[in-house]
Amino acid sequence: MSEQTCLHELFEARVDTHPEHLAVAFGERCLTYGELEQHANQLGQVLRAHRVTRGAVVGIYLTRSERPLIAMLACLKLGAAYVPIDAQYPLERVRHMMEEAGASLMVTEAELSEQARASYEGPILVFEELAKEISEQSPGRWPRAETGVEPEDLCYIIYTSGSTGKPKGVMVEHRNVVGFVDAFNEVCRIEPDDRLYQGFSLGFDGSVEEIWMALSSGAALVVGPQEVSRSGSDVARLIEENRVTFFSTVPTFLAMIEEAMPSVRLLVVSGEQCPQQMVDRWAVEGRRMLNVYGPTEATVNTTAFECHANRPVTIGRPLRGYQAHILDKDLQQMAAGEPGELCIGGVGVTRGYVNRAEATAAAFVENPCAETAVQSPRLYRTGDLVRETDDGELEFLGRIDRQVKIRGYRVELAEVEAVLRDHPDLRAATTQAFERNSRQELASYVVLEDGVDALDRDGLIGWLRDRLPDYMVPSFLELLEDLPTLASGKVDSSRLPPPTTPLTRSNREMISPRTGIEIQIAEVWQRLLGVEQVSIGEDFFVDLGGHSLVAAQMVSVLRNECELEVAVRDVYQHPTIRELAERVGSPAGTKANSDVAPRLASGEVFETVPLLTRWCCVGLQSLSLLFFFCLGASPVVF
Repeated sequence: MSEQTCLHELFEARVDTHPEHLAVAFGERCLTYGELEQHANQLGQVLRAHRVTRGAVVGIYLTRSERPLIAMLACLKLGAAYVPIDAQYPLERVRHMMEEAGASLMVTEAELSEQARASYEGPILVFEELAKEISEQSPGRWPRAETGVEPEDLCYIIYTSGSTGKPKGVMVEHRNVVGFVDAFNEVCRIEPDDRLYQGFSLGFDGSVEEIWMALSSGAALVVGPQEVSRSGSDVARLIEENRVTFFSTVPTFLAMIEEAMPSVRLLVVSGEQCPQQMVDRWAVEGRRMLNVYGPTEATVNTTAFECHANRPVTIGRPLRGYQAHILDKDLQQMAAGEPGELCIGGVGVTRGYVNRAEATAAAFVENPCAETAVQSPRLYRTGDLVRETDDGELEFLGRIDRQVKIRGYRVELAEVEAVLRDHPDLRAATTQAFERNSRQELASYVVLEDGVDALDRDGLIGWLRDRLPDYMVPSFLELLEDLPTLASGKVDSSRLPPPTTPLTRSNREMISPRTGIEIQIAEVWQRLLGVEQVSIGEDFFVDLGGHSLVAAQMVSVLRNECELEVAVRDVYQHPTIRELAERVGSPAGTKANSDVAPRLASGEVFETVPLLTRWCCVGLQSLSLLFFFCLGASPVVF
């Protein structure tokens, strides 16, 4: 692959060789490589008419489907960069991303158009409103000589958690992604007959791996709907129905899948530490399993490890074109086997952060290692502590700062703290990660401002949800007189009390469960959410702080322990105990059938009907029988 290749040109090369091959499938909507190319070129013509050219930045605010692929390709073909925006992000976060990135236009759809207009004041193009105009455009592509795009141009800006209270945008160039795709495919060996599942959020760079492993190889991309991607069993079912061969996910989500998924020949896990027992279960004959590692600032994945049962899990070795240096705080090389900070060099090292020169200078440093400085003059400091094993592999030991992973997403605890401290009623705040039910959760500890007598928990919940994605909203919130500190003035986390107070609404109207099914559901919710009591009218997500992983775990418990037939999508469509109990009903074999009315005999049912209604029914039935008898007998009489 040429170093002068741009990312979209990888796709165009496959269009030229495999135009009729399936490119993307989303439910019943399927596009071949030729059709995807045509749609992208036609949308590009419309974007060009709105002055989207080389160097422009476009916000892509779409739900998961084939549309984001069309929009991404259209932007890249014009030499523009795109900003992927998760449809679940708070409007304040969307507003900040669009403003900081300097986006000149937003592409969205009817479902999100109201939120789009509330978060962005610039030009907004809605897919449905443009359908006719797009279809009338020329499907031809532009040569690079016309667009002027170069491998060093910006490809996309993806936002991660930032320590200042605002997310920070990582600027990734075409050459970074092309280098990653080329190197990672040497490990994955994707072929045109492969099918890759696309389930990561577009705002998470794991989606870059899924999308471009497929589109650069002529393979098919199977896009999972939002409601399916929340449930392990639903994802497993979709994977088998679509014969998916490549599945990339985080260990937390993989742990929720009970099905074997025999069609998957390559399983990739990333984003969190991979437990040994997970490898022992999933690294079976006929399937390769990779544990990969990589920060967004070094372009998706930088190392890979081939997992085998009963073999200790590491993060492996650098991909071709990447370098891994283990350095001390003064950026000096550590002795073999000694732990130090992992610093990454090579083709994937990105441009830096949008409008954050100081943060960029701190994280992207001059390469002190003379033997590799020519190939990689800059290194990215990951903040991860590693050591080199005797086999030459990298063993992950943890973080050297206060960054954690929640559901596979990077979270700077300082960002949560900054948002809390901005609240007018709070004087101080700290946030810690803890483990509950085998999941990483967040707990915050706050101190009230002088003169504030009580904490408005409802108002604080709204404040957090308006500014942070749901995975960054703390599960627990403890009110303290003061934060314990060390002699240095820093918070002494060892003296913080264990979190016991869930961050739920205070003005809760308690309606106790009445039926057997409601009682079963309530008991499971109390156990998994860590609350003493729940009302049958409370929303699992809004009022009780539940999220997708807890919902999936809850569904598993209801199925296995309570024998209730319930799916994750039911929880989203019926988020209260009352609604969910009505939806589930009382399936055969359920343990709690105490509320099902006894079945009456037909005579007893007849006696329960009012006398007038009974005789009217008898009369009408007799007249109808007479009519049909006469109709049938008329040919004989004639």
